[in-house]
Amino acid sequence: MKDFFYPSSVVVIGVSTVPSNLGKEIARNLLEFQFNGIVHLVGLDGGVIFGRKIHRRLEEIEDPIDLAIILTPAKTVPSILEDCGKKGIRRVIIESGGFGEFSDAGRDLQAQLRKIATQYGIRFIGPNCIGLINASNGLATPFPTLRNVFRKGGVGIVAQSGGVALSFLNMFDSEQLGYSKFASIGNKLDVDESDLVEYLMEDPETKVICLYVESIKDGRRFTELGRKSPKPIVVHKANIGALSRVIAQSHTEALANDDQVVDAALHQVGIARLRDMQSYLDFVKILQLPPMTGRNLAIVSRSGGHAVIAADAAHTYGFNLPAPSPDLLQEIRKHMRADVIKLTNPLDLGDLFDFDVYAKIIRRILQEDAYDGVLLVHTYFAAIEGASSRRLLRSAAAMAQEYGKPVALCVATEPYEVSSLHKELEFPIFLSPERAVRALDAALRHDQRRRFVARQHEYASPDPPPHRAAIREYLGACLAQRRSPLLHEALEIIAHAGFATPAMAVLKDVNELQEVCKIIEGPYAVKAIAPHISHKSDQGAVVLDLENPASLESACRAMFDRFAARDSRDAFRILVQKMAPRQVDSYELIVGGKRDPQFGPMALLGHGGLFVEIFAKGVLRMAPVTLADVDEMIDELPGSEILSGVRGRPAVDRPALRDAIVRVADLMTHFPEIQSIDINPLIVSPAGAIAVDARIFLHTGGQ
Repeated sequence: MKDFFYPSSVVVIGVSTVPSNLGKEIARNLLEFQFNGIVHLVGLDGGVIFGRKIHRRLEEIEDPIDLAIILTPAKTVPSILEDCGKKGIRRVIIESGGFGEFSDAGRDLQAQLRKIATQYGIRFIGPNCIGLINASNGLATPFPTLRNVFRKGGVGIVAQSGGVALSFLNMFDSEQLGYSKFASIGNKLDVDESDLVEYLMEDPETKVICLYVESIKDGRRFTELGRKSPKPIVVHKANIGALSRVIAQSHTEALANDDQVVDAALHQVGIARLRDMQSYLDFVKILQLPPMTGRNLAIVSRSGGHAVIAADAAHTYGFNLPAPSPDLLQEIRKHMRADVIKLTNPLDLGDLFDFDVYAKIIRRILQEDAYDGVLLVHTYFAAIEGASSRRLLRSAAAMAQEYGKPVALCVATEPYEVSSLHKELEFPIFLSPERAVRALDAALRHDQRRRFVARQHEYASPDPPPHRAAIREYLGACLAQRRSPLLHEALEIIAHAGFATPAMAVLKDVNELQEVCKIIEGPYAVKAIAPHISHKSDQGAVVLDLENPASLESACRAMFDRFAARDSRDAFRILVQKMAPRQVDSYELIVGGKRDPQFGPMALLGHGGLFVEIFAKGVLRMAPVTLADVDEMIDELPGSEILSGVRGRPAVDRPALRDAIVRVADLMTHFPEIQSIDINPLIVSPAGAIAVDARIFLHTGGQ
């Protein structure tokens, strides 16, 4: 990727002197940003622009070229890309639109681009993008006309949308955040967000990696990079309405749509996801400050009202406001003009007008171990107090770096003064206490999350291990018949995976009941086995609590008769199970897994039985999982407190529940042919866990 950002020579293909031509704007931007390499221009009509010759053909240029930028009609791009390959150009940015995002014909053109790029060993960005900007060497390939006015700094920007990428550039610049690298990747047919994140992780000029994506091309690679990244990665993932195709027979698929998977996967590896631009901006701003290591906050304000607002925000986001120590109070009182304001936390310094004293107080606060950070809410009139206020703000920002604690600066002043602060100062400013406190909370939680992820080194393995050879045999037989396992086969598979299951038998005929009753004692459950039966209770395909052989026989005869019209008696089967003991202290859960197209195998925990639709959201993690991941899943389950014991009821067997989740994750990890698994319900009690029903769906089958 470095070759994209640091070429010695570039060629812009698609340039003309026509006023509406966009290719010439790329050339203009390269000159405006003072690109430190050689620039060549190519266009069919030739001519001269910006004092440079426009070559009619790429072959006319004798010099070697490191990077080509193409902006021509889509249908011409494959042949131009081939010309680049023949000339030895191995890095290309294709800014032309009209490809897969536009039509079937455009998708055919994309296929040609892939083939040509593979043939010549070309890596390319796009199509349908505006390319790159590198703050350090003046490389600027966008076709919108730009001015080289953007602040340089440590923020790396990667976005699918060129418009959003430019809005990020403007948004960050207006908030004292300078950029290091900028990339608009469009259709990301070749180079994608993971390629660029991997590069920016190593780029010494980039401190924070900011992304806007509408899809994640390879979620598993992306999250593995996030897990290893020494730098914060901040993502705005849009296009959340595009749900995965819900497979009706699988609750796991229904409970885990695309956006839930993205949320869970990014959280699991410590990538920050923000859902609106204001929160995104505030979060990136607060990352410029030293991290807050605890929740003890000091609030300093010269306005009592703002102090109350800030205290309310601190309460909302779970911060503590420790009272000032006697020594600190004594120091502050030395400077008060009148003893008319009760000094507490928040510190209302409305009786003080010497802002140099404010700075001394902030220094004393930062020196105290009782505080992990400071929020300074400063109101002033610029015409009267502008110079001294700026001096205070600069001093507070410097002390934050000196003491390694954040000082979040919130100002209330005239709009023109705010604009001036944004231009003159090199640190973040917030315009409301609520936004500042929310950002502090987000940064603290993110830092804690990254530390948690860094401590996770070993994935959990089932103990004792599953009987994988037997599982493979069952799955192989199903795959040979291009179908998914039937109910009894799914139960056999999870039994081999290590789950406790009830005793069971499969009936071809009611006459077999006598032998079954000799080996299985009641009470009984009866379930229909047929490829088309998924939600058994909805289809009259399950009968529970059959107390004796007579009621069992009656239920089986009725079930055979009910389904005889749809299934031949040669194909239809009935599963007889011993009813799992029903205890007052047991709970029905669903433990499952799904294979996401981008993020791979996922493990799921949710409420099961009749509550699966009521609590229509599961807790997800990518598989394999660590024990810490599993504990988080259990704790994040809505109403998880009841599993720990409430109102005199004992806690469920948490180790047994942990074990069940680990075993599902292991199945999803080691058997890629499995598309999804439902173990519903898994009955968890203080004495263990038992799986009474299971469904497994394979890639090659469909029920």
